[in-house]
Amino acid sequence: MKKKILEIFMWVICIVALAVMSTVVVREYQKSQNSLEIIQQQIETIATQIEEVNKANDNLEKRITELEKKQEEDKNRESIEKTTVEDQEQNESVDGQITQSGQSGITDLEVGSIVDASKISWSSLDSYFQAYEIVEGDAVYNRIIGKSYRENNDIGLADLRYLKVLHYNFNGNVQVGEVIVNAQLAEDFLSAFKSLYEEHYEIQSMYLIDNYWTGDGATSDNASIEVNNTSAFCYRTATGSSKLSNHAYGCAIDINSQQNPYVTYDGNGSCYHENAQQYLDRTSGLDHVITHEDICYQVFTNLGFSWGGDWSNGIKDFQHFEKPLY
Repeated sequence: MKKKILEIFMWVICIVALAVMSTVVVREYQKSQNSLEIIQQQIETIATQIEEVNKANDNLEKRITELEKKQEEDKNRESIEKTTVEDQEQNESVDGQITQSGQSGITDLEVGSIVDASKISWSSLDSYFQAYEIVEGDAVYNRIIGKSYRENNDIGLADLRYLKVLHYNFNGNVQVGEVIVNAQLAEDFLSAFKSLYEEHYEIQSMYLIDNYWTGDGATSDNASIEVNNTSAFCYRTATGSSKLSNHAYGCAIDINSQQNPYVTYDGNGSCYHENAQQYLDRTSGLDHVITHEDICYQVFTNLGFSWGGDWSNGIKDFQHFEKPLY
């Protein structure tokens, strides 16, 4: 009996122990479950934070892209605005020059510069064909003294005028030209150049012979001819003579000398300048060749000038127009 009771007691103890152990296990399991839930929540929280970080990163990259695009647009806009401003300033500069020349004519335009023909006022065209006195010490005087002009008993500064005119060059552009002529013929020359301009007559270049000065009048004249320059006054003797040329008095002008050379006729004719050989044939029909039908011939002869192409002494100076006063 005692043995039976002891056995029952042992079973009770085992059952109680098992119950206790089960309770502990359950509690630990519940704790682990809670821990797992906490860990899962933390993982979910971290995942949410990572997703938010990724979204923020995407937004940041998008913002950076937008900023870079805006900066590029701003840069392009600034470049365009800068270019526009520069163009406007350049246009304003040109317009200002033309406007100023429209008020004071050709005075402030640089010799050799190209002028926009569309901005020249035809109602004040005379202001682009001007004559100026030459005064000792002024810019023109300083250019010519000791070169095309020197102190002499034949012609003085008061007898000369510095002309600035417009002409079309061989490219069809309007260009500012200059010549020095006799004061008594200044109006005739201005009238001639204005008529040539109105007819779009082309003159390659028109600078003072002093731009090509080589030391004396004869060789400087040759140097000017070699570059096809149109010039008038130069205090020198006539070609092949000891007498003063009409150029020395400002009473003659040589126009487009390459196409209209000085020719000595001893048979077929000969010309000193190699660049003019193809123009010995005056019936060639080449551009800028002066003939009796040419506008240049008609304009100058209508003003009383004679043409070197009409000389009958075995020499033809096709570039040359003169109106002697002395």
